[in-house]
Amino acid sequence: MSNTNTQSLNYNSYKQGKDKDFKDQFNKVYKGFFEQPQSMKMLSEKLNIDRANICWFCRDLRKTNKIEIAKKGICKITKRVVNYYTTNPDLFFKSNQLKMF
Repeated sequence: MSNTNTQSLNYNSYKQGKDKDFKDQFNKVYKGFFEQPQSMKMLSEKLNIDRANICWFCRDLRKTNKIEIAKKGICKITKRVVNYYTTNPDLFFKSNQLKMF
């Protein structure tokens, strides 16, 4: 009879694999929005990544100001008015308002 607990080792190795998958997905999402502005659903269909994950990644990118809404338009998949996102800084909105402070 062994007193060694091996469950934690298996759990950690499993968790590391999942983290790598999410990092790979995050990089694919970033590059997908960089190439051309598109909706989350359109990118989800293109990359075969769950839309909920893309929504979560967009949240993280918004917190660091690395993603912006490029335009509003009709989604080619859902036919609804949606936001088209971009991570390309050249396409970010530039305000004409002068700074007050």
